[in-house]
Amino acid sequence: MNLVRRIPSLLWGVAVLLIAGVAASAAVLISMRQAEALAASEARLGRLVATAEASVNRSLLGIDMLLAGLTEPLMDFGPLDDARAMAQMQRRLEQVLRQNLQLLDLALMSEAGEVIAAAQASSLRMGLALPAGFLEAVLAQPVPGLQISPPVRHAATAEAVIYLARPVLRDGRRLLLLAAMPVSLLAGIAMPAGEVEGLTFTLERADGRLFFSVPSQDPTAHRLLRPVLTAASANGQAFQAPGRLEGQPSIVAARPSLYPGVWLAASMNIENAREAGGRHSGWILVTAAAFIGMLLAAAGLGHLYVRRLQRARSALAATKAILEQAMSVMPDGVLLLDAGDRVQAWNERYLALFPWLRAVIRVGLPFRGLAEVAAQATLALGTPAQREAWVAKRLEQRRAGGGSFTQDVVNGLVVHTSERRTPDGGAVCVYHDITAAERELAQAKVAAEAANEAKSRFLATMSHEMRTPLNGVLGMIGLLLNSPLTEAQQRQARLIRSSGQILLTVLNDILDLSKIEAGRMELEILPFAVGETLQDVVSLLAVRAEARGLSLSLHLPPDLPHALSGDPSRLRQILFNLVGNALKFTEAGGVRVEVSHRPLDDGRIGLTISVQDSGIGIAAEALPRLFTRFNQADSSTARRYGGTGLGLAITRAIVDLMGGQISVQSEPGIGSRFTVDLPLAPSTLPPRVGGAVHPLPPPAQDARVGPAIRILVAEDNAVNQLLIKALLDQFGHYSDIVGNGQEALHQVQANQYDLVLMDIQMPEMDGVAATQAIRGLPGPLAHIPILAMTANVMSEQVQGYRDAGMDDVVAKPINPAELDAAIRRVVARTPATPAA
Repeated sequence: MNLVRRIPSLLWGVAVLLIAGVAASAAVLISMRQAEALAASEARLGRLVATAEASVNRSLLGIDMLLAGLTEPLMDFGPLDDARAMAQMQRRLEQVLRQNLQLLDLALMSEAGEVIAAAQASSLRMGLALPAGFLEAVLAQPVPGLQISPPVRHAATAEAVIYLARPVLRDGRRLLLLAAMPVSLLAGIAMPAGEVEGLTFTLERADGRLFFSVPSQDPTAHRLLRPVLTAASANGQAFQAPGRLEGQPSIVAARPSLYPGVWLAASMNIENAREAGGRHSGWILVTAAAFIGMLLAAAGLGHLYVRRLQRARSALAATKAILEQAMSVMPDGVLLLDAGDRVQAWNERYLALFPWLRAVIRVGLPFRGLAEVAAQATLALGTPAQREAWVAKRLEQRRAGGGSFTQDVVNGLVVHTSERRTPDGGAVCVYHDITAAERELAQAKVAAEAANEAKSRFLATMSHEMRTPLNGVLGMIGLLLNSPLTEAQQRQARLIRSSGQILLTVLNDILDLSKIEAGRMELEILPFAVGETLQDVVSLLAVRAEARGLSLSLHLPPDLPHALSGDPSRLRQILFNLVGNALKFTEAGGVRVEVSHRPLDDGRIGLTISVQDSGIGIAAEALPRLFTRFNQADSSTARRYGGTGLGLAITRAIVDLMGGQISVQSEPGIGSRFTVDLPLAPSTLPPRVGGAVHPLPPPAQDARVGPAIRILVAEDNAVNQLLIKALLDQFGHYSDIVGNGQEALHQVQANQYDLVLMDIQMPEMDGVAATQAIRGLPGPLAHIPILAMTANVMSEQVQGYRDAGMDDVVAKPINPAELDAAIRRVVARTPATPAA
């Protein structure tokens, strides 16, 4: 902890040392860059003065040669007092001046200073004002040579010029041939291309008199420059001295011209010479400052991090203490593991549940060690292989990410284990004693099973008790509709039948729902004709659509498979519910049923059925609860359109059972589209005979049995007795009625019947017991066809009837067409027996 407290001081000490090092390095780099810049400037100044000196020498030498070349031609003209000779000399000077752009004037003067001939006419009129002593100095040369005058103002142009003169001897007279050159032109020749800040050029005499300077100063002021350059210093090498014009500390380089006593000097201010190094120094300073800022920021962040680390350590210690307190008082056992499945922490309750771990548990112990000790305690009488298998299974549970499971502990406890992975790969294992809860759960399970069984018995009883009177109501109404009635009576009877059929639909929905809740709804998988099955449903509902003025269309693809394997009755139920709902909630327009198919990867066929209507539509907020039981999209629709809200819930359950999916798209006021996707296996059907499929053999033809057969009816309800008797009479069959199973057993033995219609719930002996008794009779009586008539039509109940020996089942309320078909079907499967 003391080390942690000292870390900020150490951090700032290191930062200060690094900052000092950076500052010292920056200073050394700046000094080096300035020295390099100064040396580069000295070398550059030497090159510039050498270039300027060469340019000035070329210019002066050219004028010197021009003057020397003019000496002899001028001597060839006639005497000086000859006007014609003077005119020729004048034209010659003018021609040379026009050919030389460097010169302002050319003139020939006498030793008295008079202009004898000049290229400029103004010079003849006004004369030339030479510097004092210049004429005498030129003429006094023992060896003729070029002399350069100090700058003066030209009399005609008032421009600063220098005169370059050579002595000439003509007719025994000493003359002076001179050329006037503008100072500005000579300065332009000396100055290098491009301006260099802080750079000056001077052309000066050995005594310090200034000929010209760049930047320009008045050369006619005859300024004397100090200190005077010496021949030793005018060697072209740069040295530090006062500037030639401004006198500030500068770098100076001088070179002598080709003419004695004339120097060309260049000087550059030292500050300007160091400027290039200063630019680099700026970057060095910026870089150093940035690095120092980074060091300060890093030190600050490090300090902040250490402070936060200290606070985090304190918070962690407090959290650990709180965690330890919480774990110590938890009623459940807790075990914490790290990412390597090593023990990190545990509480006392954990050791109370598994006391055999107390001697071995420690921080860092691998989970395998705990599992091995637990295997020893749990399988004390087991073999080493069994214990190793137990350990391997337990470790596999850990590698799979844990989960929840229950285990029986050797001390009689039942412990529920819940293991969850933490984000860092560790695990939190919670062990809850559920011994008492397990016992209560077992009792609750028994009670739930009993309640479920009671519910099933109640539904079976209610199905029978409700279907039996409903069978009488619908049957009698059917008979009544077949009798002569007035138009008003016919309408009233049809309303009664419609109400009874609605009640029957609700009853069927409730029974289907009970099957779904109990998990007893099963599919009857068999080959069926897809197109015919769908067409049958649409054809039945087309009557309802036509009655309401709606269109109902079915669109089948031309390549739709003829036969698929599935449950056709449940497929019909799905389509009945969807198309029925669409018709119910559509007031104008119609309903369109579209069918498509596609091959699936597993070889099956994906059948898609889409039911689209132009009805009232469904609000978006109602779609999530659309398939909920006893729920409708809008409660007002229950009052306006009726319904229990079970149809779509049952439809979805059937679709799920068939391994498919159902979806809906809807927009209020425009309509809805329900889509069902079902995976069905391809199949084939027996070949058609006369346009129909005959899955069963045709009825046996027996000369002794005509269309009418003799039937024994076992039914305890008087209304149903009258109804069945009337239906059988309409079919053209003979029938006898008994009231219970005991009477049916005696009647079968007393008379010969072709078929027995057997109710299930009857007094004294029910239909199942009577069937079993009949099947136990000797001889052909044991094989008489028995057709069950019952309101109990749940799948397990129907299977029970078949197991008891019944040949087929007809559900109540009895549909006359279904009863007639069932009679024909059962009799056709049974060899004919003589009937009295």
